[in-house]
Amino acid sequence: MSVLELPLVKGLTTRHGMPVLHTLEQAGAGFVLLLLPSHSRIHLETPDLAAILPDLLQLGAASLQGAQPIGGAVADATLEAALVRNDGDISLPALVLLENGQVKTSISRMRDWETYVSRFGVIFASPATQSGEPVA
Repeated sequence: MSVLELPLVKGLTTRHGMPVLHTLEQAGAGFVLLLLPSHSRIHLETPDLAAILPDLLQLGAASLQGAQPIGGAVADATLEAALVRNDGDISLPALVLLENGQVKTSISRMRDWETYVSRFGVIFASPATQSGEPVA
């Protein structure tokens, strides 16, 4: 079974309309929270991350206070491998925040809700984020 066939991961694309991205360029403008589901080995945390991704999008939208939209997507195996290869600090499964098709930050593995609240608060409170400029 492919990780994209897991019910909660598949639900992201079928019920929530999230695309499966093959390249970062497909993310387009704005923010995208990208799920790297661990294609090489089905991981126990993958369904958990898939289950909370819609809630994390709401959290991100609230953190942005309507300044910019935030969407969700799932990485295919090739994109996932490239992101892991380029950033040796990602443990799968993971969430990668993209801004205008560029990696802004990542959160590896499943975390408690307060970690997401804290990280999003810092990420989206940055003046650079509000202006659309990349954060160093």
